[in-house]
Amino acid sequence: MTDPSKVVFFAPHSPGERGGVANATARIAGQATARGEEVHLVCWSKHAPPGGCVTREKQGLFEHHVGRQGDTERDLMALVEHGGSVIQRSSADLVHGIYASDAGYAGVLAAQLAGAASILSLRGNDVDRGLFRADQFHFVKHAVERATRVSGVSRELCHKASQVFERAVHHVTNSVDTQLFKPEEPDNSLRAAIPLESGARVLAFVGELREKKGMRFLLPAFAELSRSMPLQLLLIGGVRRDAQAAFAAFEATAPDAAARIKVLEYSGSPKRLCRLLSLCDLLVFPSLFEGTPNAVLEAMSAARPVLATRVGGHADLIDHGVTGALLDPRDLDQLPDAILECLDNPERERWGKRAREFVVQAHAPALESEAYGRLYAEARAASASSPA
Repeated sequence: MTDPSKVVFFAPHSPGERGGVANATARIAGQATARGEEVHLVCWSKHAPPGGCVTREKQGLFEHHVGRQGDTERDLMALVEHGGSVIQRSSADLVHGIYASDAGYAGVLAAQLAGAASILSLRGNDVDRGLFRADQFHFVKHAVERATRVSGVSRELCHKASQVFERAVHHVTNSVDTQLFKPEEPDNSLRAAIPLESGARVLAFVGELREKKGMRFLLPAFAELSRSMPLQLLLIGGVRRDAQAAFAAFEATAPDAAARIKVLEYSGSPKRLCRLLSLCDLLVFPSLFEGTPNAVLEAMSAARPVLATRVGGHADLIDHGVTGALLDPRDLDQLPDAILECLDNPERERWGKRAREFVVQAHAPALESEAYGRLYAEARAASASSPA
């Protein structure tokens, strides 16, 4: 019996933390485990003392939690030091770095120091913002240029990174478990528990609302529409801490509209999320820039109609007028009209049904796993053929 291949992930978040990057890391690492890899995950975590490392095994995944120290230089040094030790002890021949501007950079650097192959996965913000931030650009540049293979979660992201850094970037999109995220019948008891007004139409946003997600367009659009029709807005996932002041300012200036908004914590339960989505007439994602958001994929998998801006992976997921609706980000001042047009569109429910069919066919976890499996094989072969 041959020993399994071994891969070490470097990621900015530990499994179970909130956010798309944490969810994607756990999913991709789980897929590697299912393919027969021995998988180690090195990540920043609150479960370790500052600068220290705590190791635990969970469902076949070896997690190595590194405590942050509040300083970028020291945090990166600790991740590279502890991660390099994991690479050496496990005899791993491949590193998979997630998110280029921090942990992905650390992963590529640790792989170079260990003489291992590396995969770098670009997620969205790392490039969309990292290209314009002096404190991040050099990390992104090093990671993209020095990784053995690079992947991007949206076609737009792949094109941007390949143009800037003049190298191939492979498109590997996100996947969703359509057996977990599936259509549910509307539950009147849940409607009453929230509570939602009888007869009101329901809009929803899923995720932590903030500037990047189009907060300054979504809230005024809702306020404008709610003046002329019975309408409510669910914020499933709440408002990010750094956007709380802006949300409070909206509440002060538009109290009537704010009273019709329900802020709900994201529980992490697919069943509960799908029950909430079933109450919604339209999901609205007015992001200013984006990777390929899990929230949109999950809503589509649950057969709900989606209106989103034509940015990042939204354009990969949504065929305008067929599986949802797209709005150019330059036209976000017309968001109220776009929402109203979607609500009045007789095809809206059929968008949701076709969206689920598309997700089942094009975003199955097996497809994502196969794509990464091919990249792993290519990276290992390229490293083996390189001169020492």
